[in-house]
Amino acid sequence: MADFHGVFPYLVSPLDAGGRIRADVLGRLCDDLIDSGVHVLTPLGSTGEFAYLNQAQRVCVVQATVEAAATLDGCCRSSIAAAMPSRCSRRQPISLRW
Repeated sequence: MADFHGVFPYLVSPLDAGGRIRADVLGRLCDDLIDSGVHVLTPLGSTGEFAYLNQAQRVCVVQATVEAAATLDGCCRSSIAAAMPSRCSRRQPISLRW
């Protein structure tokens, strides 16, 4: 079993007026949290917006979080745990390659 410990902040998913994910704002939030010493970033976590985002928005949130957590050499500075509520488990899972 994995040894989970540390600070796991749930991230908000910033949207513009047209419903597009503001990846730049999310990236700055992630950078600030990483610089503050968090251990794991949790996009689509327990803030409640998961149910209101479509699949493309969810992918964008996770992708922006992954990009923010990566250093220039491609190594992660922080772990990422994307949430998938159990009531949504029959939907298409988010699959990313990095």
